[in-house]
Amino acid sequence: MSNGYTGTILRVDLTSGRIHTQQPTEEFYRTYMGGGAFGTYFLLKETSPDTDAFSEGNIITIAPGVTTGTPVSGLSRCCFTSLSPETGAVADAQAGGDLGPMIKKAGYDAIVISGRAAAPSYLSVHDDDVQIMDAGHLWGRSVLDVYGILSSEAAGQRSSILQCGPAGEKLVRFACLMSDLHDVAGRTGLGAVFGSKNLRALVVTGTKKIAFADPTGLKELARLAVQRLPDAGFPTTLNRYGTPGVLAFQAEAGNLSTHNYTRGFHEGYKALSGQTFQPEIGAGHTTCFGCVVGCRKKVKADKPYTVSDQLGGPEFETLGLLGTNLDITDAVAVAKANELCNNYGLDTITMGGLAAYLFESMANGLILPEAVDGRRLCFGDADGLLWLIDQVARRHGIGDVLAEGFEASVAFFGEKTRPFAIHVKNHGLAAHMTQVKPSQALIYAVCPIGADHMSSEHDWLLAGAGDLSRGLGILGKGEPASTDLNKVRMSVYSQYFYSTLDTLCLCMFCWGCGNLFTYRELEDLLQYTTGWGCTLWELMKVGERRVNMMRQLNALRGFTRTDDRLPHRLSEPLPDGPTKGRCVTAQAFGEMLDRYYALMGWDPETGNPGTGKLMELGLEWTLELP
Repeated sequence: MSNGYTGTILRVDLTSGRIHTQQPTEEFYRTYMGGGAFGTYFLLKETSPDTDAFSEGNIITIAPGVTTGTPVSGLSRCCFTSLSPETGAVADAQAGGDLGPMIKKAGYDAIVISGRAAAPSYLSVHDDDVQIMDAGHLWGRSVLDVYGILSSEAAGQRSSILQCGPAGEKLVRFACLMSDLHDVAGRTGLGAVFGSKNLRALVVTGTKKIAFADPTGLKELARLAVQRLPDAGFPTTLNRYGTPGVLAFQAEAGNLSTHNYTRGFHEGYKALSGQTFQPEIGAGHTTCFGCVVGCRKKVKADKPYTVSDQLGGPEFETLGLLGTNLDITDAVAVAKANELCNNYGLDTITMGGLAAYLFESMANGLILPEAVDGRRLCFGDADGLLWLIDQVARRHGIGDVLAEGFEASVAFFGEKTRPFAIHVKNHGLAAHMTQVKPSQALIYAVCPIGADHMSSEHDWLLAGAGDLSRGLGILGKGEPASTDLNKVRMSVYSQYFYSTLDTLCLCMFCWGCGNLFTYRELEDLLQYTTGWGCTLWELMKVGERRVNMMRQLNALRGFTRTDDRLPHRLSEPLPDGPTKGRCVTAQAFGEMLDRYYALMGWDPETGNPGTGKLMELGLEWTLELP
């Protein structure tokens, strides 16, 4: 009997209606462990290099990890993997909440969905009872409305509901997936994949128990989280204020995207700090399954905009991209923009980046008011932003152009607007400034899913030079602004570690470097959950395997080193603020890139995995793929 995992993967073909299960071997589970590694494995095996993200041949895997559902803080997450309609590369996103544990309780380690339904549908999974249901009554409705309808249809049974919103139905390329109402798989356009499959929602009801190898050991880990939280630093801040609690610190460090990434500091930042707005509009919090941190803060307001407490409050990245990056510093306005995005099912990060592109293009006379219904949209225009979100989600007017992403918008409005399109692989950037964090300059460029701030640890780790860095095999010490070999080594090793967390579907707020748990306790977690005597070395190899699988998938789809580039603006010195003059020059970035490929064991010309690296990781089977 397996522990931690169920031994069963659910397969659903929406085209034929066929529903069946697979029972992989224990070796498969120990090699890939879940999450994005499961998802990328199925993409490599079952799609071809010319499969379009919106085609019937695309698949989407919804996978927790072998440790998901354990009643310990930070073990609730679930990973979503597909081909991205936004980038054309691998798509990968995670969400917390209840969905991952519920899938495990229903008896599955992953749900793999293929094909396309002939009519609007939703998938109902109630333990062994799996049905493709009619969703005609759901189509076109908001996220909040659909959640209410499906919850009512569940007739009081505890379920978890995953859905795309109207933006996904309209195939907005950066549409997200909403898990229940407060958790979002926000990045890489997975909501549009659901929409392309005529799949509005997944409803999961699980009533089975998950077996664990050592329940007593797990209770001790759960106790340690409670004991450590009051003095845990970052998790303590999250418990009190959520991710908005770090905004002031990031702004004062000159690391907050402002005015479309032209600055790293906004004078009005304090109004967007959780410490400032939570006493005024805070409305409690929600927490993920089994977690003591409770970082999901809700908000509620009556003016100048009405904001409900039902769709979650804005996170740090949203406050940056829909706030300071647009010169909007009214917390209620940003909360309203966040609510609209969640109710439509839109990624707030890319939405904010595209709004900044439009505002700056209009400021330079490159997009005229006639293109936006006569409006004069500009930085600081909260009403204009709310109008624009509605246009994009509905694909009305200018929104139909922006819904295709940065590259399509530049093609439509002209090359002169390109300097204002801040993206990597058509994927919007987070609020962290590459001029201030050289590790992020590198990882934004090379990350297989496009620019992502959660795929590695940030520069502070090397600057500390303590057990947290040495525990990952990182030697020596480096300044936060350094771009040397040690900084690249830190980026590589921490990328492996965070890829391990994404494979196991562990929350970095609990299991990331220096948070609630140690590296040794990660080994203990695997022992107590599955009974496997995993070492940190083995687990790091699992993370490395996932990164290489994702990169190999992209290589087969034609991606090379030439795609690992940053917008020119990000190599320019910051003009003012606490980090005035800071930048990563084009030369320094090129040197970091060379060193990164060398450390990864990738070809320096193509930037893709070499034969030896794939063989080392047991991925030689990918060399035989067409």
